[in-house]
Amino acid sequence: MLTSNKKWFAGIAITIVVLLASLTLFSQDHSKRNNSQNRIYDSSWWNSNVPEKYWFNDDQVNQVNKIKAEYDELIQPEIENLNSVRGDLSDYQQQDDISSKRIREYQTELRGIEDNIYSLKMEAGNKIKKVLNKNQRAYYNDSRIGWWDGFYDRCGWDYRDMDYGMRNHGRMSNNGRCCW
Repeated sequence: MLTSNKKWFAGIAITIVVLLASLTLFSQDHSKRNNSQNRIYDSSWWNSNVPEKYWFNDDQVNQVNKIKAEYDELIQPEIENLNSVRGDLSDYQQQDDISSKRIREYQTELRGIEDNIYSLKMEAGNKIKKVLNKNQRAYYNDSRIGWWDGFYDRCGWDYRDMDYGMRNHGRMSNNGRCCW
């Protein structure tokens, strides 16, 4: 027979094992579940914090979702490439013998990828603007609204890795904000 202390210890050990196993199982494929490519947004998503007279209708929601899906396929590999090159640069900078020429090459490659992502985002934005009616375009293009600033966050294209505001200062930054 087990003593009282051994029963408590066995109970706590089993609880910890079950907790760790369940946490591990729940965390599996977490990134795939939250990936922007797996989401289709309804009108409540696109119309949040927007006056009702400027809301997207169902046809516009479908068209915007289609454009978003098209550009997800183009942008996501570029983001992954950007992160990969950044990792390569970081690894290179940890070496004892580094060349400023090679660092400039990495920086040039990073800027090229960032510029490509920026261009793709602009293309997507222009296609979406064509879906909007005249009143919606006037509303969404008003810089005081900030809807386009948050649009890419809404799309799941958060681009935490890019900050175009810092590029004019000669340095790249990863400050957790989108690049618009």
